[in-house]
Amino acid sequence: MYCPNCGYEYVEGVTQCADCGAKLQAHPPRTARRTPKEFVEVLSTYNQGDIAFIKSILDNERVEYFFVGENFSQIGQLIQPATLVVRKEHAERVREVLKNLKVTFLGVTG
Repeated sequence: MYCPNCGYEYVEGVTQCADCGAKLQAHPPRTARRTPKEFVEVLSTYNQGDIAFIKSILDNERVEYFFVGENFSQIGQLIQPATLVVRKEHAERVREVLKNLKVTFLGVTG
């Protein structure tokens, strides 16, 4: 099974993408909309409240983003943080928008 958005492959029995929530399909997408080279990491956090707040800000800014591991962090918060990933061309703008927020970031990547 494959995510039509991310292009990630999942084991049999999984029906939904753990990162973006899309319904999986039997065949890989012709071209995944998101590729690692187009996106960069901006920050990481364990806090689901921070994630929701950041999403509302970035939706308002009309920035394409996703949180890698967002759904996994709900299962095992102390194992892996969710990481905000944005298109390279939006990274500096996103860092500028988020720099003064009072949230519990684990780290901001350069």
